[in-house]
Amino acid sequence: MALRLTILCFFFLLMGLNGTRAQEFAGLIPEDHTYLPHIKTVQFLQGDKPFSTPMMQVGDPIGSLLLHFDDLNGGFTRYSFTLIHCTADWTPSGMLSTQYLDGFQEDQVIDYRTSFNTLKPYTHYKISVPSENIRPTLSGNYVLHVYRDGDRSAPVLTRRFFVLQPTMSIIPIIRRPSRPDVMVIAHEIDFDVNTGDQQVFNPFDELKVVIRQNGRWDNLVGGLPPQFIRNNVISYDHNDRNIFTAGNEFRRIDLRNIRFRGQGVSKVEIGQESVQVWAEPEEGRAHLRYFSYQDLNGNYLIQSNEARNSENEADYLNVTFSLLQPSPLRNARVHLFGQLTDWKLDSTTELTYHPSLGAYQLTIPLKQGYYDYCYAWVRNGSSLADDTWFEGSHQETECDYEVLVYHQPPVSPRYDRLVAYTRFNSMNRTGR
Repeated sequence: MALRLTILCFFFLLMGLNGTRAQEFAGLIPEDHTYLPHIKTVQFLQGDKPFSTPMMQVGDPIGSLLLHFDDLNGGFTRYSFTLIHCTADWTPSGMLSTQYLDGFQEDQVIDYRTSFNTLKPYTHYKISVPSENIRPTLSGNYVLHVYRDGDRSAPVLTRRFFVLQPTMSIIPIIRRPSRPDVMVIAHEIDFDVNTGDQQVFNPFDELKVVIRQNGRWDNLVGGLPPQFIRNNVISYDHNDRNIFTAGNEFRRIDLRNIRFRGQGVSKVEIGQESVQVWAEPEEGRAHLRYFSYQDLNGNYLIQSNEARNSENEADYLNVTFSLLQPSPLRNARVHLFGQLTDWKLDSTTELTYHPSLGAYQLTIPLKQGYYDYCYAWVRNGSSLADDTWFEGSHQETECDYEVLVYHQPPVSPRYDRLVAYTRFNSMNRTGR
């Protein structure tokens, strides 16, 4: 009787914990998302490596990954964070935090600096992963959840990251597509997975693969079945589902110096409390031939030429982008697109048409730096971005690609282990 009572108590305790966790994470979006309008310039990087993917390995030292963000309200706010383990498709795995975290279940954000010598006051915060108090112990997908005043139901931001435990390897191959309709505008990404000493009984059920282009989340390719299996090499050699439109090299604007007009800047006005910047008015490029130049593949670099430490000395500028268009588009929207807008398609990234100017415009606050961007065409009622409508697409365009392999073996505990990762470039160079 006592044993039965103990088991029942343990069962209801687990149910209570799961219910509490479900309530804590209610309304949480397990993706790269910022919940408050005054939180800006969120970057999640490998240490101090710009343009890097937030990827660490099991057992990596403290600070392998660094999350940066600014609070434009200034002052100090008590922020906390926790880590949420997810499946390969970014659904919370439902595992208890004690199963995938070492140390505490949450930690405080204690690394912060107030802005110095800037017109726009703000506070810069920084989070180390792993930290001294919290460390992921299992491989797979994770979401870093930042919240206010110890209240997990008051989210500030969420950012995805990866924990790798390599037991397999990937050999990528970039080809010109064989399909005539996309041959000159796209890249075909094939690859082989070498399972090494790892036993895979049924690769169709146990393995999941994902391909990313330029760090984007909106056009992921996943769900690819193996095509050929040769001993311990599994080949993913498709000719349709693994094709990416190559797009064009990104547009650029240089905001590192407000005393002189940088690349892509038309006008700068320095006021008593703010700086206004107007980007050069631009036109669509879909009808133009391909022109090669080096870009950041949609990313950005925070930097002020007049600052010793750009983290808290780079200023915020109100930047107006203008896309010339003789008349407004019917049944479609125009969005500023790139890492500077987190690849989002919402009201904060949508341009408004001004008949008197014959142009779409959008003004957003940007921290001083060097930015890549493009313009996306979005049909009304759709959530899919077409970045080729204004920009065009060329097979010669240089892109970064990533391939991730997840393994869920038929043993307990069953979860999506991240067992292989590679990053490569369409110009046969190592990805930045």
